[in-house]
Amino acid sequence: MAKKVTVAASAQVFDGRVFAVVIGIENYQEEEKGKPVLPKVDFARQDAEGFAQALKSIYPEDKLYISLLIDSQATSSSLDYVLKQTIEALSENDLFIFYYAGHGFHGAGGNRVTAWDSRPFNIEGSTLLLREKVSDRVAASGCKRALGFVDACATKFAPLVQARDVVSTMDAAELKDFLSSATYHALFLSCQPSQKSYPSPEHSHGVWTYFLLQALTGKAEAALGPGRYLTATSLQDYLRKEVPNYVTQRLTVKGNQVPRAIIAQSNTFQIRHVPEPKLPIAEAGDLSPVKVTPRDEYLEGREDGKVRILDGFDKQRHKIFPIVTARTNEFVRGLLASQIDDEIGGLYREAKKTLNLSPRNLAMDSGHGNGNLDCSYFRFSIEGQQDPDDAGQYLIVRRLELREGWEDREEEIDQLFGSIFDSLVVEIDSDGMKFDTLVELFEGIESAHGGNLDEDRRSKRIEYAAADGTGITIDVGAGRLALSKPSTSSCSELVDVAREYRFTLDGPSRLLLASA
Repeated sequence: MAKKVTVAASAQVFDGRVFAVVIGIENYQEEEKGKPVLPKVDFARQDAEGFAQALKSIYPEDKLYISLLIDSQATSSSLDYVLKQTIEALSENDLFIFYYAGHGFHGAGGNRVTAWDSRPFNIEGSTLLLREKVSDRVAASGCKRALGFVDACATKFAPLVQARDVVSTMDAAELKDFLSSATYHALFLSCQPSQKSYPSPEHSHGVWTYFLLQALTGKAEAALGPGRYLTATSLQDYLRKEVPNYVTQRLTVKGNQVPRAIIAQSNTFQIRHVPEPKLPIAEAGDLSPVKVTPRDEYLEGREDGKVRILDGFDKQRHKIFPIVTARTNEFVRGLLASQIDDEIGGLYREAKKTLNLSPRNLAMDSGHGNGNLDCSYFRFSIEGQQDPDDAGQYLIVRRLELREGWEDREEEIDQLFGSIFDSLVVEIDSDGMKFDTLVELFEGIESAHGGNLDEDRRSKRIEYAAADGTGITIDVGAGRLALSKPSTSSCSELVDVAREYRFTLDGPSRLLLASA
């Protein structure tokens, strides 16, 4: 079994009572003709439920009071009642948390959020004015600590009412007044004025909420500040980096999305603490002198064999040429195509069953000797080709990119892929690496801890086999770091082996751990 990374129960940095109102409106009330009055907000339900679950992972059960209102539970009257009752129950030493996912806009009197039963022809009567329903009430309660999170999307809403995304017209003065009675108060918003808040089909969350949840649950190392504390400032810095990067690189939309936050505090405050992962370090595991800047990371497995044994190869008609050309490579890929199509198809069917995924959440593609399988937890790819170093051999390369949150389905992923991967690979920026310095480092490790070191000065490649069988390869020329161990039997075990070796990380990594 893989060793688990656990977060201690002492994650919370606030020890008083916590009152939270969490709202997610994905599907709005329908008209008599069966058509929703307001457009659907993709994944708002998952956003709200995920946020509530994140709070439960931070604060103790006996001090946390959550009101979770989803879709039809979130009528204008019920929202007003729950907010009023919750805020009136606050004392000076309590913490109030407000989360909203749905449609928002700037309307009569200020910034408003919609309810399940909101109507375009009755805006003032069927939506909630944030100042009136939240900030003014918090101010009157005397509560000194409050946090607000708003992931509001107004896509296709403007034609129905003269409205925009809630963050589009919120001016700084109004935001500062929001939750203004707190010793610290912060309002986090999913985007800047004139921008939209986008959903992520890959993660089944709003993009901003997905990264917010990664930070709150302690899974995003890059969101942590000194002492491994998640602060309001470190959270905002993390969101401002990750959200626009994701929108630009992973979505096909033309717009951008840059999160915004208004933070006022009497002194620095922490949202939570994330303890160091409790994984052992290998005997030769201190590789802190090696500075690693990750560009990409994945598990990899390679299979090779003779082209002559492949189905479809006719020994009477076909000939193996001594060199690899584009034409011979295409021929070998054609021989491998059927095998690869069958493998992708089998994995697709098994992944649907094992991970309980629908075709909408699991993309498959194969043909011409290549294939891939894509979902929110991983991206698997397979590529067949003629071995570029040996014309008589074929080569099949399988890769698995593990995405944020994969640990939640660790057992299922292990079951799905078994032991087909033999190394964990990190593509790195090696421009600043000095080959001779690395050789000296590993010579010292070999002398102190045993094992075997092999170096190729011409290609600038170092291979070190530790005494326990772990292999470490640093290819400075190719910009590639690989860790392997023959005895590993699953994806998670291979990741755990790699995490026994600590590097100086100059950038976020999902699979490696930084040195202390």
